[in-house]
Amino acid sequence: MTTAPLVVGALVTLLSIGGCSEVIAPRVPIGTQHGVYILCEGVWGQNNATLARIELPSGRIIPDILSGTGLLLGDVGNDMKLLGDTLYVVVSGSRSVECFRASTAQWIGRILLQRNLYPRQLCLVNDTLGLLTDLYGDAVTAIHLRRLQELPLRYTVGPAPEGIASHGDVAFVANSGYGDYRNSEPKAGTLSVLSLRHGTEIATLPVGPNVVTVTIHPRRQRLYAVYLHLPSAWRMDSIGGIVEYALPTLQRQRIWHAPISGYDVAWTCTYDTLLFLGSEGIWGIAVTDSASTAPFVVWHNPQPLYDNWYTIAVDTTNNLWIGNARTFTVAGEVLRVHRETGTVQRFPVGLNPGTIIFF
Repeated sequence: MTTAPLVVGALVTLLSIGGCSEVIAPRVPIGTQHGVYILCEGVWGQNNATLARIELPSGRIIPDILSGTGLLLGDVGNDMKLLGDTLYVVVSGSRSVECFRASTAQWIGRILLQRNLYPRQLCLVNDTLGLLTDLYGDAVTAIHLRRLQELPLRYTVGPAPEGIASHGDVAFVANSGYGDYRNSEPKAGTLSVLSLRHGTEIATLPVGPNVVTVTIHPRRQRLYAVYLHLPSAWRMDSIGGIVEYALPTLQRQRIWHAPISGYDVAWTCTYDTLLFLGSEGIWGIAVTDSASTAPFVVWHNPQPLYDNWYTIAVDTTNNLWIGNARTFTVAGEVLRVHRETGTVQRFPVGLNPGTIIFF
């Protein structure tokens, strides 16, 4: 159920808290209007999340676009989305969404969240409405993307919601159960299906233990949910999986069992393969094949004992971009893997690079 059963069209006209402030330009010169942003989470409780920028084609790195401005990004940068030329950065411990002009790296405002206890991931429903999972509050809250305001809409979902995606009038929320901590609670390991038009939860879909990520195929009527299994089960050689559902029927189609080691997924340029982080590097599943072919390794991590690959993205030329968190306590790096030549470029960034966005 939702505590505010209002239709989306009415909600986006309401005023709320938060909003825009003065525009703050970066102190470092901006060379191009295209490249890559990397959100580095930092370390919990240390208020040291950073937003790095790689300018293309030069490869010039700006490790922290807020350096010298007097502003800090905040505590634990957990998600980032791009809409037009606006970058929305979810900072969980600070309970805020920091907003930037992507082309110029200007900070343009902040959404301070009052209802959301710990924002985890952001879904862009359309050009005005965004939905944020609330990891601690077992809910989903809404923001106005243009006015930079929190809205009254709040859905109650399952325990510890993390990933979220939308398809038309429906949103899908991954109720992780927070690993072992809340795995025995109702709805843990499921997807909550929310009707945005009616303001209600209309279904729950069983997935698997510790479901954390949900993504929708860009061209096909298919939904994919990723579960990691439970930390307590790792000694029993338990592995996670990816479950496929048909849209709009919500019927389960296929499941792939794989040694999934991270939250992030990405589509190849042809949208025939879903990439994910696995025990040996980057793995993939061929989703357009009629049969459930086994997952396969796409790119090996040459130093799995020393390097922890933490995020993945694919650019328009099908090159892999990989965030390497190393030991999670030292500065990380981003790898650009040129698929055709096999060459690897390395870009030093901040602590725990967790999200990569092209602009």
